[in-house]
Amino acid sequence: MLINMVASLDGKATVGGKAGALGSPTDRTLMRSLRARADAVMIGAGTLRAEKLRLDVPEDLASARASRGLKPQPLAVLATTSGDVPLETNLVGSSPDNLLILSSPEAPKERFASLSSHPLVELVTKETADPAEARLDLGRALGVLKERHGVEVLLVEGGPALNHSLVSSGLADELFLTLAPKVVGGEGPGGLGVVEGPPLRQNGIASKLVTVHLYEDELFLRYALRSEDDSVVR
Repeated sequence: MLINMVASLDGKATVGGKAGALGSPTDRTLMRSLRARADAVMIGAGTLRAEKLRLDVPEDLASARASRGLKPQPLAVLATTSGDVPLETNLVGSSPDNLLILSSPEAPKERFASLSSHPLVELVTKETADPAEARLDLGRALGVLKERHGVEVLLVEGGPALNHSLVSSGLADELFLTLAPKVVGGEGPGGLGVVEGPPLRQNGIASKLVTVHLYEDELFLRYALRSEDDSVVR
């Protein structure tokens, strides 16, 4: 499973709550190239609520995918616990029959009813002692993607909270990070980083630099994330 994100020089993943202002045309080209190699592209519902997005690839890349025996478009996947996903207003370019919503049965009833009207909805809950704390089980969700939908290569494009859940659970294999030549400052206490949530162990999660590319003033980094025992790079 791959994570692709862009960040400012001071580590912020958003400007005004949106990531679109950070990346250059070159970064967006890389994003589309990664999508073209993935079976599915996943984002969290908070990312979709923040701005209008599209998870598809342009026609030339769709044709190239088809020539390799893949579906022309990667499966668009939305992960949500609350069920608050503004599909009609904020998701652009994905057809209903190529959209999968990963949610929890604990979503409010009115939102659950709305989600159920879409062709592909998978309910995956992490069991807890307190039903009020039930949330999406990402480990099971990735299993569902592979077993039921044939997803071998999953590309995740945030947001920071989803990234944290995946990295902290040891589910992320690689991080593609574009370092944009911008300093944006914080919004409130620090602003949003690439990974947002409680500390990831005492010394963080180690990683190994795989490739680095410089284009004009933008730096493109690829890291392999280490497994839970910090001894093996997956």
